[in-house]
This record gives sequence, C-alpha cells and structure tokens, in this order.
Amino acid sequence: MTPALVSPADDSSSLAPSPADPQATRTRLIEEAMRLMAREGMNAVSLRRIVIAAGAQNPSALHYHFGGRDELIEAITNFLQQWLEPRACARLQALADQPGYTVRDVVEAAFGPVIAMLSEPALGRDAVNFIGRLGWDYGEKGQEISAALHRRTLELTLARLQALMPGVGRETIQFRLLLTMNAVYYGISYRSYMRRSPFGAMELAAKGDEERQQAEFLDYLVAGLSGP
Repeated sequence: MTPALVSPADDSSSLAPSPADPQATRTRLIEEAMRLMAREGMNAVSLRRIVIAAGAQNPSALHYHFGGRDELIEAITNFLQQWLEPRACARLQALADQPGYTVRDVVEAAFGPVIAMLSEPALGRDAVNFIGRLGWDYGEKGQEISAALHRRTLELTLARLQALMPGVGRETIQFRLLLTMNAVYYGISYRSYMRRSPFGAMELAAKGDEERQQAEFLDYLVAGLSGP
C-alpha cells in the first residue's frame, strides 16, 4: 500500500489509518487520484474509478470530501505545494545571505526539491507527472492552479537571478524561467525516453548513473537561463 499523504511537518506516523476514519478516506482519495491522473490524464480517469481505487465504501465519498474534479485537483496540488514551496523558498532565501552564489545555485535551490520528490515514497514520479500535467492537460483551470503552486518560488527565483543578470530584461528572465520549469517537469517525467531515443539506448539512462544524469540536466538548465 502506498504510504499515506501526511502533513509535511508530521512524518512520525507510519501506521495505516482506520478505514472508518473520514480523514483516512480523504487521504486515500488524494493518493489514488494523483496516481491515476498522473499516469493516464486529468480528465481520462472517472471520479467513480478513483473512489473504487481508494476502497471507499460510500460511492459519494469523493463528492462529500471535495465536491468535484476541480476541487480534487486543487486539494492534490495544495498538498504538493506544502511539500515543495517551503523547501525551495528556504533555499532561495538563504542565497540572499550567501556572497558569490551562482545561477547554478539558484537552479538547484528552486528546482532541487522537485528532483528530490522522486525519492519520496508517497510522492515519486507520480507527483512530478501530476504537476507537469497541470499546465498542459487541464486547460486554463490547470494553468491557473499551476501558476498559484509556483508563484512564490518563481518570484524568489526571479529576484535572485536579476541580481546575477542585471543586463537581461525582467520579462526575458521570466520567459526563460517558465521554459526551465517546463523542462524540469517534462525532463524528469519522461527521462526513460533515453532508453528508446532516436540515438538508441543512452548510457545516461543506465541504473546507477543518476548523479551524472542530474549534473548534465542542471548544466542544460543553467545554460538556458544564462544565455545572452
């Protein structure tokens, strides 16, 4: 069973919640909805199927806890934001007191937590895929939710980059940041493509080469942000 989503500040409980607990039902609905939507699409999965996958006894459980699809997607996003935002913002704020920080330091501070999601049992690739899909698989509503999820982190990232790149216009940096953010989510979500690429299976896709893969990926992101 996938570990339950809990508050980021509460990692102490490893016991499975009681099936009769309403909060446990809500948690399982969020887990299963994130997993199914991440793998199949935001609109491709019926709400009834999510209820069944979560093992909820009441067919109306999802409507009771969330109301509908929009509210469910917002609830999943809110949980992920609670995990991502404090980690990224703390790193970005710390850079302000660190003389000589670089564009690479900013990229690692802003997007390192996204990469770290992969090793979190309750999050993993499904969480990254879910966030990536918000921007392109759920219309204008998904883009609004994604914007709210990333706003504070990207505003801090912009401030740090402006200090390093005074000769580059604000909107140019903003545009590059949006492209970088997309590259992060899609690059992580679909990195298995390297095993079936037009160049054939790449060595970078081999198990155990994750450190080199991450370093190459960060080099790519930094180059895109730092260009003339």
